[in-house]
Amino acid sequence: MWLKCVQKLDFNIIQSGQKFGFIKNLNSLIFIVAILFIIYIINIATETNMKKLILIQNDYPSTGKSTIARCFSRYLGQYGVSHQMKTLVDDASNHDHEHCIDSTRLTHLSFMETLEESPITILEVSTGLGEFFHKFYQNHQMGTALDEADISLSVVLPVTSEGDSFDAVIESAEVFSDHAEYLIAHLITSSYEDDDKVWDRSYAARVMDMFEAVELYIPEIGFQVDMTLRSEHKQLSEVLLGNMPAEDLGKDFVKWHNRVMGQIDSARQYLFGEAFKPTTQPKQADKKSRLKARAA
Repeated sequence: MWLKCVQKLDFNIIQSGQKFGFIKNLNSLIFIVAILFIIYIINIATETNMKKLILIQNDYPSTGKSTIARCFSRYLGQYGVSHQMKTLVDDASNHDHEHCIDSTRLTHLSFMETLEESPITILEVSTGLGEFFHKFYQNHQMGTALDEADISLSVVLPVTSEGDSFDAVIESAEVFSDHAEYLIAHLITSSYEDDDKVWDRSYAARVMDMFEAVELYIPEIGFQVDMTLRSEHKQLSEVLLGNMPAEDLGKDFVKWHNRVMGQIDSARQYLFGEAFKPTTQPKQADKKSRLKARAA
């Protein structure tokens, strides 16, 4: 869009210059180049300042909010994309202060300052704090504030096969309305596969169709992966946030990991938008690692 404006302005200036005889000497040319350069700088500054807030919430328990947040972070990390991950908690005194936002100390100013720290912020709203954040968003007119700060909002709503987990979808649509883009993350379990039409028949699904929401399908890690993690004395959260290659945890984890990363990749533009600025490419597993995974 900016490029078209610059080209149009360039043409108009030259046309006007030719009409009124401005372009007759070097000074006139320098003046025109200076104007175009200023527009170019403004364009670069505008693109650089574009930021993204990815809000992950659902007060229904065990919907996989933390797993999804960490998977997003791992995906961005593979591409060297600058981002930060935060969790809104009831009391940050018992948590990692660097990655937590204390709801009792949350203000409009502190929230906006947090979002300015990184081009992409992944914010997980802890279970039980969904209504609190909705009120905070409405009371502080955050929709307007985010627009003015050039911060676009994506609301990620994890759901399960339980119909009660859909309530957060309708509530979020009422609060954020058309100030946000929506993404439904289906946590696929054995019970979900038994009745995969529960979501399709729901009122929440029709509401999301109105907002043209994108859907992701996140598989559960499975018994074998869970046993592998236990044998390695590791938690899924620390594995996803760490630098351990997926191949080190065996072929079942590699399969799960690749499926999840593939799902995120399919919605990359929708999720991260212009804030996605890769500085590297995901490392390919070397031959030794692939053999290890194949033999696991």
